Amino acid sequence: MSDNSNVTLTIDGQQVTVPKGTLVVEAARKIGIEIPVFCYHDKLEPVGMCRMCLVEVGTPVINRETGKPELDEQGQPVIRFFPKPMTACNTVVSDGMVVKVNSESALADRKAVLEFILTSHPLDCPVCDKGGECPLQDLTIRHGPGVSRFDYEDKQHFPKRYPLGDLIVLDMERCIICARCVRFQNEIAHDPVLAIEERGRNAHIVSYSNPGFDSHYSGNTTDICPVGALTTRDFRFGARAWELTNYPSVCNHCGVGCNTVLSTRLGKIKRIMPRQNEAVNEIWICDKGRFGHHFNGSPRRLTAPLVRQGDELVETTWDDALRRVAEKFAAIKQTAGPDALGGIAGARLSNEDLYLFQKFFREVIGTNNVDHRVGLNAALEDETAYTVGVGCDTDLGRVGRDTTILVLGADLDEEAPILYLRVAGAASKRGAHVINAGARRTKLDGQAQTVLRYRCGSAAHLAWGLVAEVLAHGLVNQDWAARLEGLADLQKAVQAYTPEKVAATTGVPAEAISAAAKAFAGAENGIILFGLEAGSDPSLRAAVEALALLTGHAGRPDNGVIAVLPHANSRGAADMGVLPHRLPGYRPVEGQAGLSAAEMLTPGSPVKGLLIAAADPAADSDTWRAALEQLDFLVVQELFLTETARMADVVLPARGVAERDGSFTNLERRVQAFDPGVPAPGQAWADWLIISALAGMMGADWPYASADGVMAEITRSVPLYQGMAFENLVAPITLERRTSHYIYEGMSFTADIREGVQWPTLAEGDASLPLRFVAPADPPAADDGDFILAAPRVLYDAGRLLAEAELVQPRLHRPEAVLSAGDAARLGVQTGDTVTVSRGDVSVSLPVRVDRKLETGIVLVARNLEGRPAEKLLGPAGLVAAVQVEKGGGMKAEG
Repeated sequence: MSDNSNVTLTIDGQQVTVPKGTLVVEAARKIGIEIPVFCYHDKLEPVGMCRMCLVEVGTPVINRETGKPELDEQGQPVIRFFPKPMTACNTVVSDGMVVKVNSESALADRKAVLEFILTSHPLDCPVCDKGGECPLQDLTIRHGPGVSRFDYEDKQHFPKRYPLGDLIVLDMERCIICARCVRFQNEIAHDPVLAIEERGRNAHIVSYSNPGFDSHYSGNTTDICPVGALTTRDFRFGARAWELTNYPSVCNHCGVGCNTVLSTRLGKIKRIMPRQNEAVNEIWICDKGRFGHHFNGSPRRLTAPLVRQGDELVETTWDDALRRVAEKFAAIKQTAGPDALGGIAGARLSNEDLYLFQKFFREVIGTNNVDHRVGLNAALEDETAYTVGVGCDTDLGRVGRDTTILVLGADLDEEAPILYLRVAGAASKRGAHVINAGARRTKLDGQAQTVLRYRCGSAAHLAWGLVAEVLAHGLVNQDWAARLEGLADLQKAVQAYTPEKVAATTGVPAEAISAAAKAFAGAENGIILFGLEAGSDPSLRAAVEALALLTGHAGRPDNGVIAVLPHANSRGAADMGVLPHRLPGYRPVEGQAGLSAAEMLTPGSPVKGLLIAAADPAADSDTWRAALEQLDFLVVQELFLTETARMADVVLPARGVAERDGSFTNLERRVQAFDPGVPAPGQAWADWLIISALAGMMGADWPYASADGVMAEITRSVPLYQGMAFENLVAPITLERRTSHYIYEGMSFTADIREGVQWPTLAEGDASLPLRFVAPADPPAADDGDFILAAPRVLYDAGRLLAEAELVQPRLHRPEAVLSAGDAARLGVQTGDTVTVSRGDVSVSLPVRVDRKLETGIVLVARNLEGRPAEKLLGPAGLVAAVQVEKGGGMKAEG
């Protein structure tokens, strides 16, 4: 019997009970009955295009008088089968339904469909990249005819190597018009850049965008393509599937932590593939993660230690290089004290590297002068994760109508693309209420139910306005009120932040502020995401923390705050205590806090010796470069000879993420392990091993023999990480999750999946939680200059790793000033012309790009581009400023 939420049906003689609304193809899969498909994909809306899933379907005959099923002589329901076969991929189950999957009629239909598909499909399996992992190949062997009845001379011919874009090649003859690629771009990526042109046998896939296939997610279409029609430029004819050895890894290009597979052959990465993790990236990865791996095999990789001899860096042995560093650091410590030394570590290092990095300086050197906040990390930091980060088991892939997601100052499509897919999907597919608040239009506006457009630099004012509305209208979650300290003081402090006052500051209408506050507070679940364009602002962080606590949107799954941090291990760098004022696990330092990276890199700093690992401050700031020139001794651990490495006295070659094991912590605090897949170039060492060897040279007796040995100590010494032993991080997932992926839905890997482990926030315990008020700074006034300069992040920036990936060079953003159409007309410029952007005595000349969607009064200059024009105007940590923009200009000029 079925209940109100389930139905029972029979498939090939087996009864199965499934939830109402289930498709026949999914009901069959639950009991291990395969219904072959081409167009169907459980992440896409069913369309029934390919007809491969034809089955016989019957339903009980209902007596019109009684409204009950009619029964036969044996007392069984009489089943009336539909006269024509039905597509299992878009037929919804009903109670008492009978489905015949492998009947004589269904098998004949299946064979006929395959014969029709193969009429013009080329017989090039021996050279097709999909060979060995091709659904069409497999299903033809299982269900297809051995001989075709169609005339060979009637075969339809199409171009074999049609470039859809700079990364994807289309073989039109192989395409079976399943439309998976078109539907993915429309439904998941929200980039409708592909279409089917013509009809019948002339139908083919085209791209209407300029440049072609203009999307951050194009590579996913090659995964879900059920034939070899779509291939990537870097893997095309590169290897056969059965020649590859696959290793589980984690993407190192942003903070999402997408699970990946390194497919290798003869010690080289041939392709990067997605690895299914429904809690992180589902089965998708962005093109930066897919194609940005080529830095690993760059001929410019460092392969041996280098030491300075005069004006040159020359190769030496590890023993000599480490000895020089140990002796010089010891001499500086003896003559100037331990605080004359410091360390800066980039957030692309693993947790194990970062833990030993800070331990080296604190225990061996005796200083708290450690930091990771340089480059993009200087523009956005976060400590809210420790208190109100999203609860353990949060899954953005399942949130829906009961959830409101507030996005503040984050262009997710550029900063964290797969996070964008999940938030956009929550809104468009499952009905979540997304409030997208930003200073300019972003792609998420298209899926958000509410858009709040605030003035540049006023994000904190808007956040406090939302807090004030929650308090003013009695929307505080009373279950949480008893745990909150300072509620009365906060209520008094925000009284002035009325909707009208906040509207005057931010430009957001007062009624929109009030409505947004009520929508967020009234939701069963609430998540706040804030990003780089909201600024590294203590006031903003205090406001979003208060908003989460007051509304009760913390301390449980699908509730809390996510900072959209820039790097693969930005979260882990803070967790591991690579901060001058925090020990691992966010414990305050004992005694005097150390110097921040900005303080260490200030000309005249007391620091005389620096160890810099995986960071390039010389490229980020001329001021920082000047400070590095004044050092007595500089040591750099790196993959490449960066601008900072060129200035070093000793350069130590490090291994990349594909060449060693370790773990990253993603922006949702999920700790995930990765394995080595290819050998390291030359004599490169893992960063944790370099630091451990250097500590040994300076007298420390450290016992580490492997990365998991370092993690074992972390689990003992850092309470947040007590459950992060490697055996937990690499534990296989449950059978149910493992089989939730279906081979005919794409090539996301399911073998050896690790889902990672999250550490709990304070809100998930029972401790009291303080509310803080930090007054926000006034936003820059337009009358201080012609324009407000904002510096967003773009996906394809001038980071050194991307610079070494030749395939993505056409996508790299060049320095430019983006103006609205109205402002461009006022200045008398158009795309391609030059303007000079000035602030004080600093001026930068840049080519213009006119963006008709940009608001007037704003000039955009993206961060982390070649020459760092935005950082020159704003400083490494600056967000917005009033600037002058004038027509004309030559080369960059700086006063």
